[in-house]
Amino acid sequence: MPLRKLFSMILSILLVAGMLSGCFATATTRSEPPAGQREGIAPTAALLPIENTNDPELADFVAEHLVDCLETRNVLRFADQEKVALQVKTAGVDLQRTFGLSDAQYRQLAAALKVDYVIDGIVTVRKTLSLAGWRKDVDLYMHIHRATDGKKIDSWRSMTDFTFTSTETALDAEKMAQSAANHLCAKMLEARF
Repeated sequence: MPLRKLFSMILSILLVAGMLSGCFATATTRSEPPAGQREGIAPTAALLPIENTNDPELADFVAEHLVDCLETRNVLRFADQEKVALQVKTAGVDLQRTFGLSDAQYRQLAAALKVDYVIDGIVTVRKTLSLAGWRKDVDLYMHIHRATDGKKIDSWRSMTDFTFTSTETALDAEKMAQSAANHLCAKMLEARF
């Protein structure tokens, strides 16, 4: 089979797959988790700036939404984000390291910020072409580290790739990010740390 014909056949298959993916996007996104609150005093946490190389504003949006969701439900009380960013800069830690910070660095940041936990994460946006336009799927991955020893005690991930949603939502990275953050908040609500 000539290479040109093979390429044409692959392109046709991809076009049909793209059309079908847009046709079945009818369900709704993940909504806000239940509004109930945990009892007692919530532990404190520092949310390190969420890494996102292709859309820093979206990373800030995810951080704000996640902090609001968890504080409203009395899961965690967060240190001021400006203080956290200043401490990260002062400590000279590189948040873009491939394998994250060392346990000692997480412990050092927690001690400096006087928190019980340090949370860090990554958010990425992947674009795929559909008949309606560029679908913007969000992948959100977060870890939580204990202040006493810096060890990771849990992690959560939310991906919108398999979320069927309205075309309007699928084309809006912020709406997809909110859906991923809602899903992650619900997972964190279930965790006991």
